[in-house]
Amino acid sequence: MSVNKIRLGVLGADDSLDVIEEVAKEFGEICITPVVYWEEGEIEERMRPLASEVDMWLCSGQVPYSIAKELYPDCPVFYTRHSGEGLYKVLLHLAHEHGLRISDLSFDTLSPDSMRRVLDDIGIQCEFYLKHYTGVIHSDELVQYHQSLWEQGRTKTAITCLRSAQLKLEQLGIPAKHITPTSSEVRQVLEAIVKTHDLMVSRNAQVVVQLVQRTPFATFMTEKDLDAAMSRYARFLHGTKQQVATDQWAVYATRGATEEITNHFRSRPRFELIANVATEAIYGGIGIGSTVSEAINRARLALSQAQVYGHGSWACALETNTLIAPLEEGGRSLALEYAREDLQKLSGAVPLSALTLSKIAGIVTKRKSTRITVNELAEYLNILPRSARRILLQLEDNGLATVVGEETAYQRGRPRKIYDIQNLAPVNEVPSVNHLP
Repeated sequence: MSVNKIRLGVLGADDSLDVIEEVAKEFGEICITPVVYWEEGEIEERMRPLASEVDMWLCSGQVPYSIAKELYPDCPVFYTRHSGEGLYKVLLHLAHEHGLRISDLSFDTLSPDSMRRVLDDIGIQCEFYLKHYTGVIHSDELVQYHQSLWEQGRTKTAITCLRSAQLKLEQLGIPAKHITPTSSEVRQVLEAIVKTHDLMVSRNAQVVVQLVQRTPFATFMTEKDLDAAMSRYARFLHGTKQQVATDQWAVYATRGATEEITNHFRSRPRFELIANVATEAIYGGIGIGSTVSEAINRARLALSQAQVYGHGSWACALETNTLIAPLEEGGRSLALEYAREDLQKLSGAVPLSALTLSKIAGIVTKRKSTRITVNELAEYLNILPRSARRILLQLEDNGLATVVGEETAYQRGRPRKIYDIQNLAPVNEVPSVNHLP
């Protein structure tokens, strides 16, 4: 076997693996190792012997994917999504062979958006029974859902995305069909795997992962619309995309391409121009690392910080353990070292997290002054003044800040206190104390 082949472990139900193995024959660069499981509890035991023998994993569905991703966070994991194509196939069969209507059926796993889109495409307006979930679910919970509807006489057949649930339902005498991935769905994810592998082995390329999440503002956009937008964005970067949750996508790209669209991590990507999506519709987190695992973990951190700054915000976590948030031209961006050992130790002694302390240290460095007011800190951290006041009081109580003066009040009310924050900036970056105006 060529050393350049991608060693791909494929985890899933027997019928889904049949489809994946057949399509994989088209990809000469992939060598697959199929792993069949019947119950979710078997997954870890079946994956463990192959942990060092595969480069990536492909799972047939959301449940095995969620389990595999948690078991092996350092290994890239992909999955075949249950979308409209597989559902069309099942519905056509049931309508043709058994004359069943949508109202005769119960569904699970699929997103409400996917269901409505399928029904809209075929011109059907009706309510439907659907148990949607994210992450891991036990097959017994799905069985109970379908069984209850069937025993009440409300449905005649269950359509499930979990093979183990189908088998248990059939044992109970309940008609059930399993949605398997279609050939085109499998082909699409295998192409993404090949492209991602090429990015990982490129000598001069660090791995960059961008996590993009829909904001509550984007209710006007369907899941299909956003998925199409993410495809356009990934193509622009010459990268690949994968939907990792109902409202979240991962885009894999090289550092060079990402630096180009962010002006060397100084501004957010112009998503509205590249992908034709409104700025306020998404949050974005960029993570950089020497491995996919490192990049993903940093992208998660960056995304969580972007969400702090509101709709349309982006943040970036570099391989130097520096977080830049938000990515925005005009001086608002703040670079901070989020893994400084001294601040990690200090966070154990004061009631503030190491990340909050790092943000304050970054503000001190950026302003070239250790002096700040409540309102200034609130503006930098994008928090309410009362929250900023609480932080400064906690610093003061622990000897890390002192009140050194008051600003002249321009409006009615009490003068604003000026705090001097000490011992947070790195030693080689401690700014000189500015004279009060």
